[in-house]
Amino acid sequence: MSKQPNLDNLESHIQESLNGIKLLYKNRCFSQAKYCTYILIDQLAWLISVSETQVNIYFKNWLNKYFIKHYPEITAEEIWASRNGMLHNHSSISRDIVNKKVSRQLWFVDNLNHLNDVNTEFNSPDYFVVNTTRFLQFALLNAINEFMSDLKSGNVPDMNDLAEKLGKLLAEVKPD
Repeated sequence: MSKQPNLDNLESHIQESLNGIKLLYKNRCFSQAKYCTYILIDQLAWLISVSETQVNIYFKNWLNKYFIKHYPEITAEEIWASRNGMLHNHSSISRDIVNKKVSRQLWFVDNLNHLNDVNTEFNSPDYFVVNTTRFLQFALLNAINEFMSDLKSGNVPDMNDLAEKLGKLLAEVKPD
């Protein structure tokens, strides 16, 4: 078994990212908070992607392993489509939606003060209404906690690859 990499800087990076997401959300910059969320998921998924180079595959693998159990009403494919729409078109409509590769478009309701499911109030077969607060404050945080637990226990495919990728991701992060 290879040496466990130091995860302190990764934890700092994640906390800074979450602080930024929270700050954006509290200041009603909802789209920007979601952009930063998708960027953070991209980064964390890449860390354990091993030799996989296709972002869509390792992004969805990470979601399926860590995120979906905390928001089981939506799929990794729907989140991927939403991510692409947000990052490339500033909407939740992506090529996967247009080409009907994904059956439902995610529609986010922002600034709710609860974590309850809101989709039942809308009940459309073409859309799933996501409670952004639940998405960010419950599902994302729990997924990150489980991910970090796996990293700390060495429960990832290739620790040598992880150490190299941590170095690349955190090159700009300096220890305190």
